[in-house]
Amino acid sequence: MSGRGNRASGNCWERWAAWRPRPRIQLSMWRNSMTMSTACVRFATVALALSLGACAGESPPGDAADAKAAAKEAIWAKEQAVYAARRRADPQFYIDNASEQYVGWSPNWEAPEGLDLLRAGVSRVQGQVHEELTLKFEDIAVSGDAAVIYYSTHRTRLPTGEAVNQRFQIAHSWVREGDDWKLLGALGRAASPPYDEEQARAEIWAKEQAIFAGRAEGDIQYYVDNASEQYLGWPPGWSVPSGIEELRAGVAQMRGMDQEELTLELDGISFDGNTAISFFSTHRTRMPDGEAVDQRYENIHVWVYGNGQWRLLSSMGRPVT
Repeated sequence: MSGRGNRASGNCWERWAAWRPRPRIQLSMWRNSMTMSTACVRFATVALALSLGACAGESPPGDAADAKAAAKEAIWAKEQAVYAARRRADPQFYIDNASEQYVGWSPNWEAPEGLDLLRAGVSRVQGQVHEELTLKFEDIAVSGDAAVIYYSTHRTRLPTGEAVNQRFQIAHSWVREGDDWKLLGALGRAASPPYDEEQARAEIWAKEQAIFAGRAEGDIQYYVDNASEQYLGWPPGWSVPSGIEELRAGVAQMRGMDQEELTLELDGISFDGNTAISFFSTHRTRMPDGEAVDQRYENIHVWVYGNGQWRLLSSMGRPVT
C-alpha cells in the first residue's frame, strides 16, 4: 500500500515540472498526494493489526486435533472401564466418574434420572455377573471442556444369565472438571427390533395358515381382525387394489362358501425393522363353491409390527401358469 502512495507522489512531481508557471497549484497537489500516501500507510497498518488479531484468536488446527485425540483416548478408556465394572456387577465406577450434576435416560427408565437412582441401584445388582456385551466406538465431538461420544453395544447375555440378542446406540456427554473428565449426561436407545425374529417368523406363518383355514370355512373375519387399518391388497380376484373396507364387506359375502380346498407352502419370511415380508405358494384343488380346479398361486404379504402385534399391511398374489 505504501508503494502505491509513492507512485502517486511521483506523478505529482511530473505534473509540477510541466506546470512550473503555476507553483501554487502544484504545491496543493503535492500536499494532497502526501496525505493520500499517509492514509494508505495507516490503512495498511490497521489491516495488518486486524489480521494478526484474527490469527491470534484461532487455535492452530494441529492443536485442536491433538486435543480431540487426547479427549477421545481418555473418555473411551472410561467408557470401556464402565462396562467392564458393570460385568462385575459393580456400578460404583460409573458413579465415581459421573458429575454431581449428572442426568441420564437409560432405555429401561421411564424418565431422565440423576445420581440418586444410580446410587440406589448399587445393592440391587449384586451377584448379577453374567452380562456379555461388546462395544463399538462410533464418533466423538470435542469443544473446549465439553465432549459428546457416540458408540453402540451388542448384548448377548443379560446380567442374570439369560441369552439375548440386543443392540443399543449410546450418546454420553462429558465435561472436564479440572484435569479429569466427568460424565454429565447419558442417553441410550434400543437399536434392535422389539421382537424375537424366530418367534415372529413362527407367529406370522401361523397367522397365514389361520387366514386360509378360516377362508376354507367361508369365514374371513380372522383375516379382517389381523389386518392393519391402512391395509391395501390386490388378490388375484380383485380388479384393482382395495382397502380394509373391501375386506370387511367380504365377510358377509363369503358366508356359506365353505368348500375350498388348498395347501400352503412357505417360501420365506424376511425382516427389516418393524416390517416383515412373507412369501408363500398355494395350490387350490376346489373352489369355495365346490368346483374342482387345479390352480397355483404365488403370494406376498407385508406385515407390520406395532403395540406387540403383527398386522397385515399389504397383500398380492399371481397365478402360476
